Amino acid sequence: MDDVDRYLCKLSDRFSRIDPKQYYLAYSGGKDSHLLFWFIKKYAKIPDIKVMGVITRLEPKEIADRINKNSDYVMMSQLEPHEIKELYGSPCFSKIQDEFIKRYQAGSRSDNTLKFIMGYNPIFRLSDKARDLLLADKLPKISSNCCKYLKKEPVKRFNKETGLKAIIGVRGDEGKTRKAKYTSYISKDKTFTPIYDLSDELEKKIYKKYGIELPKIYNYVQRTGCLGCPYAKRNVNDVRNIEKELMLAEEQLFNFACDYFEESYKVLGVDVASIKERRKTDGKAIA
Repeated sequence: MDDVDRYLCKLSDRFSRIDPKQYYLAYSGGKDSHLLFWFIKKYAKIPDIKVMGVITRLEPKEIADRINKNSDYVMMSQLEPHEIKELYGSPCFSKIQDEFIKRYQAGSRSDNTLKFIMGYNPIFRLSDKARDLLLADKLPKISSNCCKYLKKEPVKRFNKETGLKAIIGVRGDEGKTRKAKYTSYISKDKTFTPIYDLSDELEKKIYKKYGIELPKIYNYVQRTGCLGCPYAKRNVNDVRNIEKELMLAEEQLFNFACDYFEESYKVLGVDVASIKERRKTDGKAIA
């Protein structure tokens, strides 16, 4: 037995410890949640687990089509993206930084807020660029609530309406925050995160060995989500991932993202005009 099948055996054992009638798969159409979809429907063939997909309105078309095709239920935020932007502000730097910027812009001057803003902790702090723009009052209204309402709110609503618990495809390899947060396959609120310890390398091996379907967009990006999201950047000074995603977007989604994230793109230095010209020349939109 190789490492792929050892992990799938471990996954089978984890699923045997839950009552499948009490759970559903929260399906985003991305690589991780689709691996769980394949495991439930094709590998383990667990009949009682339903699939609930969340449409944010900012997915690449391939991913949105996948959600609609594979889901028993499809949920959307009760707020439109532009309503969220108007009420709360736009995402910009990172979720944690934007949370403290939101607090400061709302008038908070607590010790905790000021310590983060002024950078008293060399690690847990606002970036120099974000701090300087914030203190000079040169930032638009900023918030990380976009993710909260477009992604998390429909899941919470579905949980409440059905009484079911979620199975979600989060992995520690996706970032330091998730590695710290997800240290077991089941949380205190009984959310089931069975692949929390699955590495990038092993996930690739599973996909390859079993020939699991992978959308074409993964030939160009490592992760999918809301296309063009400011959080797609590698760090505060590197916007290449955002620009790459915008190059891949179909025209309607490209225009929507450029309008929705306009203020954040200006802050971050995303050159939308240049990307528009490159799109005309390269013609590589696939999303």
